[in-house]
Amino acid sequence: MKKLITLVLVVMLVVLTGCKSTPAETTTPEVTTAPAEATTEVTTAPAEKAIIAVCLPALDNPLMLAIQDTFVNGFGADYDVQVSSADGNANTQATQVENYTAMQVKLLVVMAVEATSLVPKLIAAREAGVMVMVIGGDPGNPDAYDSVMMMNQYLSGYYEAYMAKLWVDQTYPDAADGSIETAIFESTLNPEAIARSNGIKMITEPLMKNVNGEYTDVDGNVVDQANAAPNPAYSSKVTVVQTVQAEMFQAGQTAMQNVLTTNPNVKLVLAYAGDGGMGASQAILDEFAKGPGVSVIEDLNKVAVFGVGMIGAEGPAVLDSATNLSVFRGTIRFGGDLVARTNEFVAKMLNGEVMKVIYDPLDIVTIIDGKLMSTAIEDTEVFRVPTAAPVEVLLGPPPGP
Repeated sequence: MKKLITLVLVVMLVVLTGCKSTPAETTTPEVTTAPAEATTEVTTAPAEKAIIAVCLPALDNPLMLAIQDTFVNGFGADYDVQVSSADGNANTQATQVENYTAMQVKLLVVMAVEATSLVPKLIAAREAGVMVMVIGGDPGNPDAYDSVMMMNQYLSGYYEAYMAKLWVDQTYPDAADGSIETAIFESTLNPEAIARSNGIKMITEPLMKNVNGEYTDVDGNVVDQANAAPNPAYSSKVTVVQTVQAEMFQAGQTAMQNVLTTNPNVKLVLAYAGDGGMGASQAILDEFAKGPGVSVIEDLNKVAVFGVGMIGAEGPAVLDSATNLSVFRGTIRFGGDLVARTNEFVAKMLNGEVMKVIYDPLDIVTIIDGKLMSTAIEDTEVFRVPTAAPVEVLLGPPPGP
């Protein structure tokens, strides 16, 4: 009996010993290999993209949407592109700029609702290390931007005066000095508007002047009056009989109605903006429609309005002037392909190539031999008589309903 009990105890000891050893052999490889590989994958995270912030005044027209698309499609692969709309509110845009500054974005691109009021926010962004590009206008303080894309406002008005001078010489070749009564629709809303308006007034200046009113030679160098170059935009036939403030269509239409009451012999109008110029044209057409003996306008061929800008109905209006369905006979187009140019110069900034001022190209758009034609202006810093050959402007179809 004792031998049997002893044998049972030995067997149980062997079994228990076997149960303890088996788990140790099977778990050892798992513990030493798998967790190390899993840890490596979890801790490897992609680097965050630098941010390009784009502050637009609105996203309610094709141009703004095209600018948004060019940033997303052109830079989205390498940067976190964030586009904001101010919905036409300057205060909203100021807050957006503040927020992007706090986020330490790499590049802040701004088309301002109201550029001047945004200057302190833009200066603060640059002081915080953010690169700033302003497109569409000069905020008036070079400390507010690293680069600005803008139109030379003074030259846009100057070339409008030149275009009008050519029309006067063609339409009134034998007119006496001071016989072509002229109205100027100016704007004093901001320094840029004043600069353009002063350029328009060069039609009555015999000698060349710069934006500061200083006499210049043909290369734009400041000289005394005795050495100033003759002004190609000057017309001795023109006398300005009325200057009024008018920018938009309704203001231009109303202003022209008043001009025709006080100065019924006005034959030429130089408008600050194409929109106001088209309003003036409509007022002239309405006056002519009153008929002979009632209307102060006898011949539409002898009346002209000129302006600056071609972002809306200006092109069709100029084309209509070929058949006197309009008397808006010419405009200065600016910007070229603004979307492509913005893309080009943003890419250069990101690569370290920064240009402080980038002037938009300018074109004279008017009727030549019954066709809508554009003449490129070669120099965007100094007035020079254009030498480029005119090319036809083909307008797209009118927008659908």
